[in-house]
Amino acid sequence: MRGRSRFGWVVVLTGAALGGPFALAAQNPDSVAADTILTDSLRRGVDETQKLLDGEAQELIRVPVMPALGSDGPAPALSRIILDRDSIDWHDAETLGDLLQAQPGVYLWRAGWTGQPEYPDYQGRGAASVRYFLDGVPWLPMGPDSAAVDPASFPLTLLQRIEIERWPGQLVVRLYTRRDDRLAPRSRIVVAAGDRKFARFGGGLERHYASGLSFSLGAEYLNAPTRSGENTNASDLAILLRGGYVPSARMGFEYQVLRTSPQRDTWQLVAGSDSLSHSLKGDRTDGYLRGFYRTGKEGDGAEFDVLAGSSHWSGDSVSQTAGLFGATASFRRPTWKLEGSALSWSRWTPLDTRVDGGWTPVTGLAVSGEAVHQAHDGGRESNWIGLQAGITLPQSLVLEGSVRAGREVGAPAVLTDPAQELKDWRVSAGWQRRVVGLEAAWVHTAEYRPLGFQPYIQVPTLAPVGAADWLEVSARVSPRQWLLLEARYGDPERGTVDGVPPTHSIITATIRSKFLRQYRSGIFDLKLQLAMEAWGKGIIGRDTTGAAVTLPGATFFRGQFELKIGSLIFYYTRINLRNSLLSYVPGFQIPTGGQTFGVRWEFVN
Repeated sequence: MRGRSRFGWVVVLTGAALGGPFALAAQNPDSVAADTILTDSLRRGVDETQKLLDGEAQELIRVPVMPALGSDGPAPALSRIILDRDSIDWHDAETLGDLLQAQPGVYLWRAGWTGQPEYPDYQGRGAASVRYFLDGVPWLPMGPDSAAVDPASFPLTLLQRIEIERWPGQLVVRLYTRRDDRLAPRSRIVVAAGDRKFARFGGGLERHYASGLSFSLGAEYLNAPTRSGENTNASDLAILLRGGYVPSARMGFEYQVLRTSPQRDTWQLVAGSDSLSHSLKGDRTDGYLRGFYRTGKEGDGAEFDVLAGSSHWSGDSVSQTAGLFGATASFRRPTWKLEGSALSWSRWTPLDTRVDGGWTPVTGLAVSGEAVHQAHDGGRESNWIGLQAGITLPQSLVLEGSVRAGREVGAPAVLTDPAQELKDWRVSAGWQRRVVGLEAAWVHTAEYRPLGFQPYIQVPTLAPVGAADWLEVSARVSPRQWLLLEARYGDPERGTVDGVPPTHSIITATIRSKFLRQYRSGIFDLKLQLAMEAWGKGIIGRDTTGAAVTLPGATFFRGQFELKIGSLIFYYTRINLRNSLLSYVPGFQIPTGGQTFGVRWEFVN
């Protein structure tokens, strides 16, 4: 918000007064008995070495933590991508949208620079392209856009793990906040800056006690002033609070609340011109109380969870609250897992039941699936099943297939959105060696009527999509340990699709060195990367009259430098290196040479 800052620093100082016989200084030393004068009247100096050793010792002590809700089970190779904290930190990503964009078949609707909307469109499904879960709980679209979720609203600083499940016609993104299972308290700091007073501040503190009590505090603030165009300032403040009591690996409970406060102006190319996007100003609060009981060892046996919470949005003349109550039961063995859940929302989806599982009968073979029944407001229902299977053959060859069939309501909060038929399938093959890797997939999606994305005023709708076939390819070549070339490509081979341009590709060249000859411990890590993204001429969507809005073909370059020293990471990123005047969505100019730089650091207190 221009001229104002909604972010302030709060510093808490604690201390203790020094004791000692200061009154003796006013007395005559000759009149004081020698044995009444303390030989050490001041506290001893703090032994920093001992404190470091104590911290390292606590770092080795594991403590029980809340298990992840909807924890992963056996799954076929090629069916999902997992990014841990190290991968997130070492990825060329400012937002979650950057990570999703790396998946073939995804086109990111970037509205300018960081802080602006960036909705992913996967295989032409529009608002229904992605389903999100935060710590196992479905993340509902709320506020002015009740059909889709902007992934830029999730603060990457607060996330520990990201799982991306790839289904034909849809991605399922599971986000997990940071959880440390060590007795030693941990802190993290993120400080970044950039052009036009761009700033990002983040930090967190997590503490576990031997008794089972724990607490976690985290925050991230983003300020992205105007960089291209007029009246496009944006900011967001995210705060995560969590407290719990887990005395053993068998039982425990916790309360968690995440509050985000996005502030975004309308987007104008020049002062006085028509607005290209809607403004966004409000607060969203998601909180829940959860308890669990486990009958077996961690990762084996039965587990039961109960959950109660709510999601609330207030702002832009919209006030929405959805209460939640539910339970899950899961059974896990070394080679299989079965889980069932039943959730009830106070609005939009009164009943949400799921059964999913996975099985590995023999080494190299895995199958998984899910069955979903949902009852929505307006008498609508969603009923679908999804199955995946994969096998690893000799010579590192992997084959995988998946199918989704049934009927699904893409936007339950939109009462006029009906259930649509699903007949989607995907087959893929992968081959990975040290020097080279290749993955190719052929995807078929059925007819679909996608919903558009609310923020884009000039492109409010998408045309219905007929049955389409998609080619997705990923390739990797590493001729030297320090050199990596990667390419990702997606293209609709049959059918006309709004929102996803043809021949979309991302190519990256990365030089990486750990200076092992000089630093054998591996504490240093250097990364230099150049990325190119390109696509052909397509149709981004439809205007208010229903006419097609053309998306010109474009090419963008991006560069990144990162240096890691232990847990300390320095980074520098520069976008649109060729100073292109084109855009991802017509009218939303990408900044020429926009740059950000900063540091991320996680440490034991």
